[in-house]
Amino acid sequence: MNSKLIIEGDKEVTIRAIKQSNIYSGLLEGIPTTRMNNQILEGAREDAKKFCGFNEVYLIEPIQTPIQHKGKYPFGDPASLPPIVCIADLWYYAVFRDETKDFSSLGLIWFQGDYAFPIDEQIFKKIEQIPFSKICGEFTY
Repeated sequence: MNSKLIIEGDKEVTIRAIKQSNIYSGLLEGIPTTRMNNQILEGAREDAKKFCGFNEVYLIEPIQTPIQHKGKYPFGDPASLPPIVCIADLWYYAVFRDETKDFSSLGLIWFQGDYAFPIDEQIFKKIEQIPFSKICGEFTY
């Protein structure tokens, strides 16, 4: 497992902790809908804040794939997300804005088809584009 990621072209961040779960494991009946998925996304943001211990989180927006259903589904528009949510606490051992702080950190949320590791190649490409230095939190030890 490689605990390093490259962001903004040349900055190497460390995955300090990672949490993963299957988002549909509690779905006993029916099929997921866009409304349910939006609740899952909001829940993932809140979970990331608790897991990382700060408010600076970034969601790589997943694609909701429509699910074909015969007739009108009574509970909403059927759609699915990639089934595994990954939440990572990213650290960079320098700061960008406040020189009185010691390090930068960001909670990262993404969805993929299976448990990491490896991280899906499409997710790697999106991670590289995150404006980490602009949205991270800066902290002291």
